[in-house]
Amino acid sequence: MAGHLERSEPQLIFTRSVTKIVGIKGLRKRLRPICAINTNKGLSLLGDIMSKTFDIRHQESVALTRGVEHVCRKLVRFLIGRISLVKLQQIVKYVYVEEIENKLKKENPHKNIPLTQFALLSGLDTRTLTKIRNDDTYQHPLHEESNFIDEITPGASILDIWCSTPPFVNERTGQPETLKITGKKKSFEALFETSTKSRGVTYKSLLKRLAESGAVSIDQESDTVSLLLNQYLPSDTDDKLGAIEMGFSALGNMIDTVTHNINSIDTKNERLYQRGAWSYRISEKNKSKIRKELKSVLSNADLKARKILAAHENAFPTSDQNTVGISLFYFEE
Repeated sequence: MAGHLERSEPQLIFTRSVTKIVGIKGLRKRLRPICAINTNKGLSLLGDIMSKTFDIRHQESVALTRGVEHVCRKLVRFLIGRISLVKLQQIVKYVYVEEIENKLKKENPHKNIPLTQFALLSGLDTRTLTKIRNDDTYQHPLHEESNFIDEITPGASILDIWCSTPPFVNERTGQPETLKITGKKKSFEALFETSTKSRGVTYKSLLKRLAESGAVSIDQESDTVSLLLNQYLPSDTDDKLGAIEMGFSALGNMIDTVTHNINSIDTKNERLYQRGAWSYRISEKNKSKIRKELKSVLSNADLKARKILAAHENAFPTSDQNTVGISLFYFEE
């Protein structure tokens, strides 16, 4: 055989005798179909690789979307009535842009970052990005911004003013006044206009929502509304605030662990311990027993973990120390 063509070998090897017998033109003529066949095979192989790559990325996108949607649903269930969608969008938008900037600065510490890079990673146009980055609240904790907190939800804002601002609160007793529902002064309508800036919300719709939630009581005969302090203010505020802070801190730590373990597939770094145990076939009558038994398991693990951390903890804080720990929780769906 004068010539041999392998799919894995890009070069063609021929003996001089072939050239002498058929000539250069004849050789080119005979090579055309062979090269065409090889090109088709190469394109087919390239197409297979691209198809598999696309399939892997598609599966990853599906898994990521499903996971984010699952987490967001559970988070939104808790946030409804506590923070408006508008404010949640603002938090996500600002934090997203800030984290993009942190990522790009870490990758290129001595270079200016063009807006096009922000636009590419965020999907936002450059005008919106400029507005966000020029905002006074950019790269500042939003929970420290009084204007942001005041407008976090129409319900929370209006009840806060009702409890603290004359003429809606009695200056002598410090108690919220009973208000007329409508009117220009000392009414729920006036309170609404003072506190609420949300579009599409009316004082009637907000009043109905507050009544349904048990925050206020409406007297139809006198056309007045009263704030029910014992239902609006939690009886154990410290415990509630502590539960929120500790719960979201644990959630943040869990996301860090998940992120590290996903990235470790590429970085080859050691994976952090991440396990879960659950069953889909637990009857209602067995839940209390399982809660008790698993609480004992988690309590013992908690005590052991605290002893280990205490044994390795430095006596004094230094700049090179890390936060290390575990989170333990029981869940039901």
